[in-house]
Amino acid sequence: MKLSTLGRGQSARITSVHHVPASIRHRLAVMGVIPGTGVELVRRAPLGDPLQIRLDSEQLIVRRDVAKLIDVEVI
Repeated sequence: MKLSTLGRGQSARITSVHHVPASIRHRLAVMGVIPGTGVELVRRAPLGDPLQIRLDSEQLIVRRDVAKLIDVEVI
């Protein structure tokens, strides 16, 4: 399942970010978007892009095209 397909308020665990370009993957890793991290979809912008996600106590905004490349498993 992809991060972009989570429903509002749905929680998951990141399983892979391998398909994300290296420069973006590094930036995401610095912000804590790494395999094993729990993530919750807080909300989508009105047109579906970007997505607001919660990682532990941090909240981030992620573009939908990047979220489509992040694999998650629902918990």
